[in-house]
Amino acid sequence: MTATDVLATLPDGASAQVAGEVLGTPQYGGAPLRATAARRGALRLRCASVLKPLIVWAAGGGRAEDGERAVRFSDNAATNRIWHAGPPPRILDRLAASTGVRWRQAGADPSWFGGVEVSATELVTAYGALARDPSAARVLDWMRAVEPEQAFGVPGAVADTLGVPAAGVAVKAGWIGHPDETVLRTHIAAVAERDGEIVVVAAMTALPYPADRERYQDALRAGRPVVDVHEALAGPLLRDLLAATCRDLARLGGR
Repeated sequence: MTATDVLATLPDGASAQVAGEVLGTPQYGGAPLRATAARRGALRLRCASVLKPLIVWAAGGGRAEDGERAVRFSDNAATNRIWHAGPPPRILDRLAASTGVRWRQAGADPSWFGGVEVSATELVTAYGALARDPSAARVLDWMRAVEPEQAFGVPGAVADTLGVPAAGVAVKAGWIGHPDETVLRTHIAAVAERDGEIVVVAAMTALPYPADRERYQDALRAGRPVVDVHEALAGPLLRDLLAATCRDLARLGGR
């Protein structure tokens, strides 16, 4: 099953997209060796927390404790300290210079890092640049140590498809159902090494709310975890999309 086949199963009102690249080693540099992408629905989606490792990387020094908490535990307070200290325009400028991807602050709320609109292809390009930067090694280590309930089973799905150890797969997810939206957004990016190459994949989903929308919003306002709702709604789709994309990349390389 290809990524396009997986997207064909989406319900009405849903959007999802996925992308993947195979890159050479940091010493190789250059364009991706292989790349693929598929989409159904919206061109771009609010990023939620999937940009956090990139924000930490672009911010450079600062408090390592905040960086670790932002990546490993998806801590919003720690991320906001880094984001606002940047300040945001400077962080986005640095990301553009390092990755070639230009993102802009959310028009409705420029202070909200989670409102930046991105595509899966852009995520793959940006994480590919991060993965080939030796100075980002600590950020990748934190991504490999993300709390299991925040990884959506993706390390195992990617590892099984690529034939690599799950412990070596670096991931970061983002999840939110904002009050002004009629969908729950759940996104994830993953980085793995295989046979001297770097594989980067990312999937983004915006799926219609479950029936208990008010309960979800109550939990969100109270600061209670909602990641289990996103796992139930989007977890299987994310795993299927990323596994299919890894297979699509392998077919492009003839293996």
